[in-house]
Amino acid sequence: MQSMRRFRHILTLFMVTLLSAHAVPSVLNYAGQVGVNGQPFNGQGLFKFALVNADGNATYWSNDGTSMNGSEPTAHVGIPVNGGLYSLLLGNTAMAGMDAIDPQVFAQHGDAKLRVWFSDGVNGFQQLSPDRPLASVPYAFNSKSADSSKISDSVKTGAITPQMIQSSSITTAQLNEQILKYLKPEITTHPQAPGLILSGQSMNLTSQAEGKFLSYQWERNGQPVAGATGPSFNISEVNGTLHDGNYSVVVSNDFGSVTSTPTALQVDGTPSAHTVASIGMEMIFCPPGTFTMGSPTSETGREGDETQHQVTLTNGFYLGKYEVTQAQYQTVMNGNPEGLNADPSHFKGSNRPVEKVSWLDAQIFLTRLNEIEQSADRLPNGWKYILPTEAEWEYACRAGTTTAYSWGNDINASRANYNWDGGGHDGNDSKQTVNIGQFSANPWGFYDMHGNVWEWVHDWKANYLS
Repeated sequence: MQSMRRFRHILTLFMVTLLSAHAVPSVLNYAGQVGVNGQPFNGQGLFKFALVNADGNATYWSNDGTSMNGSEPTAHVGIPVNGGLYSLLLGNTAMAGMDAIDPQVFAQHGDAKLRVWFSDGVNGFQQLSPDRPLASVPYAFNSKSADSSKISDSVKTGAITPQMIQSSSITTAQLNEQILKYLKPEITTHPQAPGLILSGQSMNLTSQAEGKFLSYQWERNGQPVAGATGPSFNISEVNGTLHDGNYSVVVSNDFGSVTSTPTALQVDGTPSAHTVASIGMEMIFCPPGTFTMGSPTSETGREGDETQHQVTLTNGFYLGKYEVTQAQYQTVMNGNPEGLNADPSHFKGSNRPVEKVSWLDAQIFLTRLNEIEQSADRLPNGWKYILPTEAEWEYACRAGTTTAYSWGNDINASRANYNWDGGGHDGNDSKQTVNIGQFSANPWGFYDMHGNVWEWVHDWKANYLS
């Protein structure tokens, strides 16, 4: 196979379409389905066919008569493919590149299977797998096995009708289970609920299935969910009372249905967001979890104190959605008895991050903030405002990603307000802090985790060995 395009043979179907009182070539009506890169192919497909033995190492027939020992024929047959589906008459000599099928093939070789090669016209031919057994015994009637009067009588009495011989007449009832399993939908990706979902968050369950003319119905605890009839099922604001339960999806078409494995959704009552009322600071909840802290040795710009190690955070925590602004800092620090400057920043702006603040200054800010919120009875028992630990900070910064930055492995002026050194590593033209939230948030909704200002943590940045 050339390039990275993947061909998949999904479905095969056989039936006898020729009855004769004489020893004439057999013609088989064959229908199949083919996909490229997981999607149904559309256009002029190129095919090669061969009837091989059970082991696939002997050829009984091929479309151009050149195949030997199960090898690929030389010539191909061009067939229109619509939505991945195609059909043709094997052995129909009216088609270019198609040889007749000797009826003795079926009389002598009951183990015959069909082998198919496919090309989309851009990439080379690929043998599709597996080889398909014949669903019915396609013997051609000849003078040794049936005479014309018996065939005529059968038609007259209704045992065999002309409609049964036509390629378009097949029904579900006429298919055996071996064929039916290739026509029923197949779920390739089962839905998986997130490990922790908070009340008020959005949630999306997705599934993938292969087949033709599919319909979907999502179920909760075995009961249909009204309006949930697509491959994906979205809940904009989850609620434990309404949405806790086991979810599955039923995928159906005319040939049958299949149900995915159930996935359990349990909504945590912890609010996904919190606001510090006194300063209007928005915070986002980070759920408990395990992640790999540090950087791989191959990462560009890696420093020696970034040894990778696994960290488990057993408790969730709230973290500021944005950096602490100068306006927020001033609100808390105005009139502080320690005599600290409530407006220490070099680059002024009420909506810019506060800077020129030491770690000890941050502790005074936090003490005063806790006192304000506690005196207003807005601080629940057991909770207080502190700096995040280094592990908590990196957990929130990575937000489930493993790349150098939360968006990938590169950085540019459209991603963050980052360092400018004038020595070939130019960052943004501003060369100073900018208002918070000017760049895209990371996957968990936090802004400016990369760039703008350095940020203090509760403990210290060190090289952890384990």
